[in-house]
Amino acid sequence: MIESILIFSRSTPHHHTGGMETLAWRLAAEWAKAVPEVRIVTTSIPGRSEPFTEDGVVVTPLGGTRPGRYSRAWWDESRAHWRSLTAAPSLVFSVSAGAYSVVRERARHPETPFVLQVHGTSVMELGSKLRAPTARSLAGTPKNALSLVRDLARYRDFDRLVAVGENVVESLAARPQNWSATPDKVRLIPNGVRAEDHAFDVEARRRIRRLLGFDEETVVVGCVGRLHVQKRVDRALYAAAALRDRGLGGRFRFLVVGDGPDGGRLRGLARKLQLEDMVLFTGRVDADDVRDYYSATDVSLLTTARLEGLPMAVLEALACGLPCVVTAGSIRSEALNRVLHEVDPTDTGALADVVQKVTRERAPRTNLLPPNFLLDQCARDYLTDFAHLIALSRS
Repeated sequence: MIESILIFSRSTPHHHTGGMETLAWRLAAEWAKAVPEVRIVTTSIPGRSEPFTEDGVVVTPLGGTRPGRYSRAWWDESRAHWRSLTAAPSLVFSVSAGAYSVVRERARHPETPFVLQVHGTSVMELGSKLRAPTARSLAGTPKNALSLVRDLARYRDFDRLVAVGENVVESLAARPQNWSATPDKVRLIPNGVRAEDHAFDVEARRRIRRLLGFDEETVVVGCVGRLHVQKRVDRALYAAAALRDRGLGGRFRFLVVGDGPDGGRLRGLARKLQLEDMVLFTGRVDADDVRDYYSATDVSLLTTARLEGLPMAVLEALACGLPCVVTAGSIRSEALNRVLHEVDPTDTGALADVVQKVTRERAPRTNLLPPNFLLDQCARDYLTDFAHLIALSRS
């Protein structure tokens, strides 16, 4: 039996909203339904210095650490927390590199298995920067190279490497990652979402459209997620300009939901392309309200240049019954590719064509997500593997 799960994560939804943080929190809440104690150790949370419990999960912020960031203080304090434990947890779960300093001290509790959740690799990150190069991103490539060396050293220390998508499995199986990420350690457990949390809501659709000034005849194209240059939301703006130039500017509206470091540049580009009447930026939206914006839209665009693990935005949009247009080759999944519309987003005309095509007729909004990408299945797969690792460690 799994008595306790100890999670190390640099950030949670209490720090900021992101796919990695959302997935880790929702998995923890699911595990807490079956496991007596689930605890997340994380960086300091502004305004919350003491441990607290939410959704059945105990959250322990470590004082003196930078909120939501890796830092020397995080490595030191997370290791000190591990050393302070008198009773060993059944299993340690590392969200990305969260437990990298802790795993080096695993001799403190030698029977505790360590599991690393891999959202991407340093090689994937380097490839993403080269696909969407900026002076700032290119300046960070030496850091990614150092991260690769660190990853190769740490992969050896974990009992299991859980890849969240097939792109990650492929990267781990390639050199030099496979020197440390041996095939017997790697397991694919795709990201999952709770379908009911993202189900289409007709009342939310009407309310958000009234709020934003969209009538029901308007076709709303949604771009949901963090505004980062590697996400290449600018490609969606060029597609909007192409639709306008075809005389369709009155029919289409583009809704950019989220914030991030690329927000200012994107707003400037919208002005330059004279899209002020066609593109609306919402800024940051609370995670609980994102479903309402999906309900208000008619198609979801993910024009990323990143080498993605498995974007939560795509799973959420599919659960809301939205046709999803994605960068060709960005998602490696036979099950998902059957319900996705792939396109080369560098071809603005082709991107505009597919947006027109998938919104020509509005289909009934029902869940399009294949069952193996549902959160409860994802959580069960983790717990099954955890129980197997715990049994091996005690045999």
